[in-house]
Amino acid sequence: MANEPIDDIIAWSATQTSWRRDCLRRLAVANDLTETDECELLAMIKQAAGFTLASEPPAAVPLAKSHFSGGTHVPVVLKGIANVEGVNRLVNKASLNFCPKALTIVYGRNGSGKSGFVRILRTACRTRIENPALLKVLADVYGDGAAAQGADIMVDLGSGDVPIAWTPGMTAAPQLAQVAVFDSASAQLYVDGGNQIRYLPFGLALPHRLNAICLSFKTKLESEQSAAVGGKIALSAIAFPVTRDTTAQTFNHGLTKATTDSAIDAATAFDDDDGKRLDEIPNLLTAGVTTASDLGALLSWVNTIALECATATTDFSDEALDALAVLWTTAVTAREAAQLAAGALFDDDPLDGVGSPTWRVLWQAARDYSVTEAYPEQAFPVVATDAGEAACVLCQQPLQAGAVDRMQRFQAYMDDALDTAATNAETAVSDALAKIPTLPHFVGEDFAERLAQVRARDSGLADALARFQAAIAGRHVNAKARLHGSELAGIEPLVSPVEAITALSSKLGEEKSALVEASLVEGRQKLETEKAELEDLKILNTNKAKLTTRRDLMVTDAAYAKALTLVATTGITKRANELIDTHLTAAVTKRFDAERTNFDILHLKVGLARKSGQTKAEFEVDPQTKLTKVTSQILSEGEQRALALAGFLTEVALTDGSGPIVIDDPVSSLDRDRSARVADRIAEEAKGRQVVVFTHDIIFFNELCRAADGVDIEPVTIALFSDKDAAGKIDAAGMVWKGLNVAKRIGTIKQSFAPLPKLHTTSPADYEYALKNLYGRLRDTYERVVEEIIFSEIVRRGVDVIQTQMLRYVTLPDDLAIRFHDGMTRANTHSHDNPAADTVPVPKPDEFTVHLTELEQLVADFKTAKADAEAARPQMKPKK
Repeated sequence: MANEPIDDIIAWSATQTSWRRDCLRRLAVANDLTETDECELLAMIKQAAGFTLASEPPAAVPLAKSHFSGGTHVPVVLKGIANVEGVNRLVNKASLNFCPKALTIVYGRNGSGKSGFVRILRTACRTRIENPALLKVLADVYGDGAAAQGADIMVDLGSGDVPIAWTPGMTAAPQLAQVAVFDSASAQLYVDGGNQIRYLPFGLALPHRLNAICLSFKTKLESEQSAAVGGKIALSAIAFPVTRDTTAQTFNHGLTKATTDSAIDAATAFDDDDGKRLDEIPNLLTAGVTTASDLGALLSWVNTIALECATATTDFSDEALDALAVLWTTAVTAREAAQLAAGALFDDDPLDGVGSPTWRVLWQAARDYSVTEAYPEQAFPVVATDAGEAACVLCQQPLQAGAVDRMQRFQAYMDDALDTAATNAETAVSDALAKIPTLPHFVGEDFAERLAQVRARDSGLADALARFQAAIAGRHVNAKARLHGSELAGIEPLVSPVEAITALSSKLGEEKSALVEASLVEGRQKLETEKAELEDLKILNTNKAKLTTRRDLMVTDAAYAKALTLVATTGITKRANELIDTHLTAAVTKRFDAERTNFDILHLKVGLARKSGQTKAEFEVDPQTKLTKVTSQILSEGEQRALALAGFLTEVALTDGSGPIVIDDPVSSLDRDRSARVADRIAEEAKGRQVVVFTHDIIFFNELCRAADGVDIEPVTIALFSDKDAAGKIDAAGMVWKGLNVAKRIGTIKQSFAPLPKLHTTSPADYEYALKNLYGRLRDTYERVVEEIIFSEIVRRGVDVIQTQMLRYVTLPDDLAIRFHDGMTRANTHSHDNPAADTVPVPKPDEFTVHLTELEQLVADFKTAKADAEAARPQMKPKK
């Protein structure tokens, strides 16, 4: 079994991107995309293209067979036109109401205003037109023509009447796209231009509608891209004074959408050191060997100062000064302890001061004298010798027992730990005093000159050195004072500039090397290269924002380029046309041939051929001759009109969602036979859709009413007329008498008779005049009974066709013939102007009612007789 169109579309959809599959799903369940639909689909496209969105789009839902409605649409119902202003000669606030179902026939003689209403519908609905200028609706050219034009087109979209405001040149309302209009202007295009199936059936519209959405999105994206990017990438370019192969320029030229912020940060990094270096290089390039020598002397001084800073930071720190004070305090405290011990040991001795510094010097001298001269190689004090008593080394007298005891006690004291500790502490103070650094460069005569040189390079460091010099000078004095037991107040904080000095030393060393190197050719080239790199880097750093802007524009531009590839129509048109050729072309040509058969023009050597390479389902008329490509040059006007109607009805029959059709003067130039065929075809179409027909042809009007009756449709008829003031006026009495069939004529007579019983009692003369007119209408109705009821319209007035096939429906029983004769005779009698001598009484109201009832019954009995006769001959196959 061959695939249905929707099966092929589902299979093709599965090969598409997710947003397209979702779009096909939305198109399958709705006539049009909403603004929300479009926003969500564009968001899906942009997300797929790499845009950063404020919010996530909904997940795509692909098209499935369950989403497909099978091409079933609830068509719009055209309810009427109201509040017409400024259109042709139409009366102000003119209006027309249409039958919401089946058939509405609007009749009016030439100039009655039909064209004014049709022109409004032409511009508002779906009309085949080659030149849009022909759709122009004029105001009253015989008036001032200044009135504003407008109207309300009333429609029912399923929830009640809704007015759609119309003004000339307005964008067509999408709700009215289902309404197709046929008139003389569009007829020419159907003949020479062919058919254009605008709303494809069987779901075949989906690829074409997707194609249209892609084109719409393409326009929107290109507009957004132009606004967001346009020529801004070129405007964000960085201009370098000299084009050269530097790292900065290479990075600038190589910038892409993939360049990261960190890469831009790294490529544009230019700090104060780079700026200083850029300032130094010109000096290096102009400096000589002498400058390098001077720089070497400064470097040597800086290195020495750095060492002195390190020494001073250590030796004059708050901790070091506190330690000196502790040395002095320790020595004093130790000596006081030793002296206190001596005092307790020598309280009974005759002389005071034993253990004092003076005494200690005395004792030390005595010991030195003893061990070097008096008693060499004997431990001091010597209190006895081999010869007996020893002599006192101080008084040269023999040592008596008391003196020996005293000498031994003195030595014991000197050997005691307290005295030793005191001595060691005093020695430590002396050593610390000797070790206080002098820092000759900080106190040198050239300090001020060198400081000025430092200041030229680093004023902050120069200030730090000056403060450091002042601080260490004060701390030097403070250190000595602390070792002597005193302390000076207000020492300055000691902040070492060693780190900055070390950095300056490193820099000076580089400068010295650079100066030496700059004196060489190769070195100068390197400096020139470095200078170029730094100059371009500085420019790049200054224009960092431009780099980021250009990169962002490239990202945006690339995203739009990707998005535009996602809405490219390549492949959609081809597949859409393949599906049309597979599933629609045969249906169109078959339907077109059927419509030509309806209008008896199948013999014409014309057909429909599929136009190739189109984005719409277009079929062109093929005149099948090499002499001309324009069909209108071959066919007569009547054949052209019949062919145009065949094309129009083919188009609306195969148009998905096609709603009402409006036809203006469809039988222009047609003979009566084809006019009747058109009436039959329109009546048949009205069984399935709303049809509005405008005509000035009373015979066609009657044919259309007859055809509607044949398919059990009761058409709504409207009669328009014009007067010297305006056109488009509606006859309150309804359709003109000639256009009424038997049933409507009887209804009209009843309506006109309703006020006569009262008139009979108030004015017999007026009653007689009015009643005579009604009998004339009754006579006309009897005549119409002959044509319509008795002879089943085999022969019709104004029509040159005799439908002999219908003779089988003619039945004329004698009793019915007699009743017809009697009724016609009465109608003649009371409608004619009888001679004054004749006594013909005027029928009373109840008598007229009886006569009218007799006519109604006669019509019913004729129909019954026809049915009985038909039932009696089943062997005859009915033809109609």
